[in-house]
Amino acid sequence: MKKIVAVVLIMLSVATYAAESGKQVAAKFNDYSVSYILPKTVIDIEVELELTQLKAGPYANYSQKYLGIPAQVTDDSKSWSLVSVSAKVSSIPDNDVYYNVQLKSGATPYIYKNEEGVLLAVNAEPVLESEIEEVPEFKMTASPLDDNSYSYALTEEMLLSGSNIRMAELVAKQIYRIRESRTDIITGDSDQQFDGEALKIMLQQLEEQENRLTVMFSGTKQTQRKIVKLRWIPDGECEDVVVARVSEKDGIVDSNNLSGEPIYISLDNVVRASYPLDSKGNLFVLPENSIIYNIPGEAQLSLTYQGELLFNKKVELTQFGVKFGLAPKLFVDKKMQTYMVLHPTTGAIKEIGQKVLSE
Repeated sequence: MKKIVAVVLIMLSVATYAAESGKQVAAKFNDYSVSYILPKTVIDIEVELELTQLKAGPYANYSQKYLGIPAQVTDDSKSWSLVSVSAKVSSIPDNDVYYNVQLKSGATPYIYKNEEGVLLAVNAEPVLESEIEEVPEFKMTASPLDDNSYSYALTEEMLLSGSNIRMAELVAKQIYRIRESRTDIITGDSDQQFDGEALKIMLQQLEEQENRLTVMFSGTKQTQRKIVKLRWIPDGECEDVVVARVSEKDGIVDSNNLSGEPIYISLDNVVRASYPLDSKGNLFVLPENSIIYNIPGEAQLSLTYQGELLFNKKVELTQFGVKFGLAPKLFVDKKMQTYMVLHPTTGAIKEIGQKVLSE
């Protein structure tokens, strides 16, 4: 089977592949010759992180004294944590091997390749993958402490108080007044009566004022999600390989940055592909000048973090597979022409059949 590489191995630049992307017909102008490459499996990993930002209120030290509760946040801080990890099989061009095949015949055979020169189909329309989904944008939740926006709830007396402790006292008193006003409105003890939409608006305004003032003691917690995409190229069976690390300070960092906790990837329970056999159990002989395709193997892909299994799935991988081929005469018959569609991510046969050509 090593003859496969000897027959088809020719080096070609990526630029040449790109120039020949799309439909390529085997005709007299190109000596009935078509060229292509096959894909190599990669693992695309998606890591979702959450940034938590804590902001201490300016009067955190007086929260117990004036509100009777300890401040929720006493110091400003930022920290990253892992939310989830997922993975999927993708592919890159295997630029190490270039295939060329002659399809000379009275018929007009053709192939389809993507922009990188990877074979997608022979004598058929290819299966096109959907566009890569854009990474969603997550914005940081707002905080009344941002740009001192809580100051909109401050009264003139508070602003002229002259000291932090006096200011904290006045803010606390205002919080209690707001709570009393809300209770009076709800119980009907208020001098002013509200109903319907007016009641809803008034209660909402009182709640907003209370929140703006309360955070001056309690502080705030803001969060923001971020998705990071990583690509890993497997080269064989492995166990607990560090693909990246999660740092509490910096989020995703390189695998060799020991400031972060490692995300491990493993490929085990490998089932290696074998060459096809005939009805008698003998290896098929590779036809001369074959159209080569991949027969991928399988492995169990898992991702773990801090001892927890976060992803576990069986996947097909060309790295554990073999290459075989079909005789070119199958694709050039004048009356009953064979067609073949390949999986874009593995280069394996997705569909194969025959179609009748019009006279």
